[in-house]
Amino acid sequence: MTFRRATAGIALVLGLATTGVPAQAADPIKIGFFAPLTGNLANFGERFRESVQLFEEQVNTAGGIEGRKIEVIYEDDRNSPKEAASIAQKFANTPGLVFAVGSFSTTASLAAAPILTEAKIPQVSPSSSHPDFPKFSPYQFRQNTRQDKLAPLHAELVVDKLKGKKIAIPFFQDDWGQTTANLTKAAIEQRGGEVVLIEPIAPNARDFRPLVSKIKALNPDVIFLPVHYQEASAFVQQLRQAGVTTPIGSPDPLSNPKFLELAGKDAEGILLYTSFFADDPRVKAYVDAYKAKYNRLPDQYSALAYDSIAVGVNAIRTVLQSGKPLTGENVRDAIASAPAYEGLTGTTKYDDEREVNKKSTFIIIKNGAYVLY
Repeated sequence: MTFRRATAGIALVLGLATTGVPAQAADPIKIGFFAPLTGNLANFGERFRESVQLFEEQVNTAGGIEGRKIEVIYEDDRNSPKEAASIAQKFANTPGLVFAVGSFSTTASLAAAPILTEAKIPQVSPSSSHPDFPKFSPYQFRQNTRQDKLAPLHAELVVDKLKGKKIAIPFFQDDWGQTTANLTKAAIEQRGGEVVLIEPIAPNARDFRPLVSKIKALNPDVIFLPVHYQEASAFVQQLRQAGVTTPIGSPDPLSNPKFLELAGKDAEGILLYTSFFADDPRVKAYVDAYKAKYNRLPDQYSALAYDSIAVGVNAIRTVLQSGKPLTGENVRDAIASAPAYEGLTGTTKYDDEREVNKKSTFIIIKNGAYVLY
């Protein structure tokens, strides 16, 4: 796999200022943002928020969009469908709000979708990967590749890269985890592998001894781990403490630095993939700006959120320059028909189903850091 990165994310921001109407002559353009800023997925939401705030600051410092500032309204959905729906209603009742970024999980994103759709507010999720998300209505988009297109990559990782014939799949007990596990199982079997265990891990679970014992008895060649960083770190630690040295492969959620912090030395050797790598020279401008503001490196989820708001703001600019009314409906149309955007996580060009197809690259954890495989 190869990177397809560009400095277009920063270039887009720097190109937004114009010599048009002065900013004070028009109200700011309102954009909604919702993600889990508290709870067991808060690290993902915080990464989202940091990048969106960085983008907002860069746009406004550069003069705004056609002379108008953007104003992002930040909300914490706690990964709760009920909270996400409530936030969507708030956005729908906010005059002038024409675009929304969110949420992290497909469950929360879909809970907001009916309300945003009725209000004709386009929604871009940085990370909702369930195949059904954009099918809800023409107003739903995503920045990442959907799970059924990633399943062959998962099978390649465990069968070809890690040489697994018998694979165990403990999965996170939500829509994402269930879908990922089932699609990956099918892809592994198509590749000639055998899945000897497929079992859920409950959110906030801490004691994995029964599951570890079961895996130890089955003696798989590889463990595939579609589990978020908090539960995954505890599972990996207890697995290694039990003397199980089975190689582990993972999808991209474990490309989160918080996982390295929590799992420590027990994360060593885990093989996974990402659509963003901070050491890539083509994303240097963004990485430098992010590090200067937050004193840490961005990760894939930071970059996906940056690309998500960039796509929406680019569409808003297109509408303003066209002379059409700035409405959510017109912004939706501009997102759907926009030319390819070369961002931090690859190329965003929506097909007729509002899907993207981005390249990923394999990385491995060595000496407490992510390095190219």
